[in-house]
Amino acid sequence: MHICKLRLSAAWTLRRAELSQRRLLSSARKQSPLLNIAPRVREALSNGEPVVALESTIISHGMPYPQNVETAREVEQIVAASGSIPATIALIDGRIHVGLSDGDLLRLGNGRETVVKASRRDMAAVLSQRLLGATTVSGTMLAAHMAGISVFATGGIGGVHRGAEDTMDVSADLTELGRTPVAVVCAGAKSILDLPKTLEYLETQGVPVVAFGDSNEFPAFFSQHSGLQAPWKLQRAEQVAQLLKTNAELGLQNGVVVAVPIPEEHAKASVDIEQAIEAALRESERLGVKGKEATPFLLKRVVERTGGASLLANIALVKNNARVASQIAASLASMGGSQGFSTTASYSPETRTDQPLLVIGCAAIDITSRVDSNQSAESAIPEVDLLRQTKLAATSHPGTVFTSVGGVAQNIARAAHLLGANAVLVASLGQDAHGTVVAADLNRMGMDTRFLQYPGSGARTAIYNALHGPNGDLVAAVADMHINGLLSPQQIEEAFSSLRPRAVCVDANVSTPAIVTTLMQARESGACVVFEPTSVPKCTNVLSALLVIKHSHAVADVSSLVHMITPNSLELQRMSEAALELALVEGVPTAATVSEIAKFHYSLDASVIRNLLTLFPLFPTVVVKLGEQGAAVISPSPRNATRPIIRHIQPLKPSLVENSSGAGDSLVGAILAQLHTRSELVSPDGSLSLAPQELDTIVSRAQRVAIMAIESMHTVSDRLNPDALNKD
Repeated sequence: MHICKLRLSAAWTLRRAELSQRRLLSSARKQSPLLNIAPRVREALSNGEPVVALESTIISHGMPYPQNVETAREVEQIVAASGSIPATIALIDGRIHVGLSDGDLLRLGNGRETVVKASRRDMAAVLSQRLLGATTVSGTMLAAHMAGISVFATGGIGGVHRGAEDTMDVSADLTELGRTPVAVVCAGAKSILDLPKTLEYLETQGVPVVAFGDSNEFPAFFSQHSGLQAPWKLQRAEQVAQLLKTNAELGLQNGVVVAVPIPEEHAKASVDIEQAIEAALRESERLGVKGKEATPFLLKRVVERTGGASLLANIALVKNNARVASQIAASLASMGGSQGFSTTASYSPETRTDQPLLVIGCAAIDITSRVDSNQSAESAIPEVDLLRQTKLAATSHPGTVFTSVGGVAQNIARAAHLLGANAVLVASLGQDAHGTVVAADLNRMGMDTRFLQYPGSGARTAIYNALHGPNGDLVAAVADMHINGLLSPQQIEEAFSSLRPRAVCVDANVSTPAIVTTLMQARESGACVVFEPTSVPKCTNVLSALLVIKHSHAVADVSSLVHMITPNSLELQRMSEAALELALVEGVPTAATVSEIAKFHYSLDASVIRNLLTLFPLFPTVVVKLGEQGAAVISPSPRNATRPIIRHIQPLKPSLVENSSGAGDSLVGAILAQLHTRSELVSPDGSLSLAPQELDTIVSRAQRVAIMAIESMHTVSDRLNPDALNKD
């Protein structure tokens, strides 16, 4: 096996130049805007790696919960272990998703939502109405071909139903096989069908049917034997791959059926299963069950009549088919045909391929003014009193003015990007010179700018104009941030739909509807949510969003929507007060509780401890930025998630202070970069899977990044790189 993998890897390497040329030639063809290809699948297709498509109807209609979801996970693991990339396909929120998250699998399989069974006929209707759709064999073939995937594994294909001479009930799978060049690896046609007529129909459609293995007998799903001969027999994956490659070279647009018999140990119950099928067929005729409801009804009844034996056999044959499909795809890729079989595929790769970090909020121009330290005696006056001095307030002063690209979300995204994360910014810019500067700078850095929104004429790019004293501390600032409220929920929905991020950060500059959209989209996609409060006046925006969601009854427990917040002590205080006012939390901790905790954290102010405990039921993880005092952290106990643990992260000292404006944003960007690069820290539902010690290490490393910002005139240090998180 290892030698085989090495040979395949070497073959892929040898084909890189040819694949690159092919991608250049096909780049003019536009990928359908309805396709949403998962990053790992996109990367595999771009590199010529093997990919196996998997259907989703087997999850929603083919098996009961939770076996359906468990089987889907295991099948993906088998495909990966056998050398290919799995790509389960479904219709979600108006897009064809090629490659699903665990949250997507749960949505399809847990029975909480209505799932439409979608073949070619149904796909436009399901997509246009933004329904949740599970693709059948025909629907999956069509989507796989659009994405450039040539091999597809399923349980069994549909076919000609018994009595079709009267009902004309013929599965769309058969006509799809006649016009879509995708190989379908299956256990033959389901035995509830008229198998002789099914083979005749496939012959009429010009579809090669290959029996895979030692026998040329066409398998009958639960049984290895149908008494019918397949036209062709091939015994090795490489032979099937060569057939697919030749089919493409002939320019043929038909699919291929690769019929794999059920493993011997699971075929023993086939007699009992066949008897159950006959009984279920008689029942369906009596009840008048027809059309696309017939197969799910029959499979359910057969499971019941066999005491679950048919379900175990079904799971076994699906796993076996996935293994064979993965081997075929790997062999095809080694021949340079991973996309060659689908001769009209229109896949167009993108530059960054890992699952992105989405950052939503403000992008701005920062104007940083700093008074010279040696200009006069007045400059020694403490900064908090600087503007109260008549002489200083009424005239100009020597100093330095520095202009840079800034904004809270932009700073966070920039820091995360420089630290190695694939950060994508969603923000509004004006159609003005400042907006042009921001977009050009992001492009220069190699960041994805597809989701920058331009609201129209009259909207000015945000500007943050800050005055700093001689020692670098902020004295005062003017923020023109009106444009941030114009960021549309639709822009956020599009970003989620296209990127399917694993983590998202939203700052408080955007509107309440924008935050509501972010939280709901993140919940649907299983993304971790970090909220940056930004300022005391704006920090309660997230509470308003949670209140809207709570009153709309969209989510029963809003405490599961935001996984981390990153306030300073003043924002923490205001959020605690507002959460109590809005009845989002029930009460404050007792003075005795606060006093007891303060004994162990004497360097933390009691008000910080009280506010952390107050907000803990709503926000399970909080990192409080305390400036020169370091950071305070609260997170759940690993043994009891309802029990909070508070810690004080000791401060680091900068060697010099140039500019403190971007320190907090840089810290948040560094935290997010670490969550992004360590996927095991984020659970499938988006919640954090962090031991207290791990979180403390993450915050301590992030402090080093904040110090680098303080030591730089740039809001985010231009010296950042991925190694910055690893330096002692």
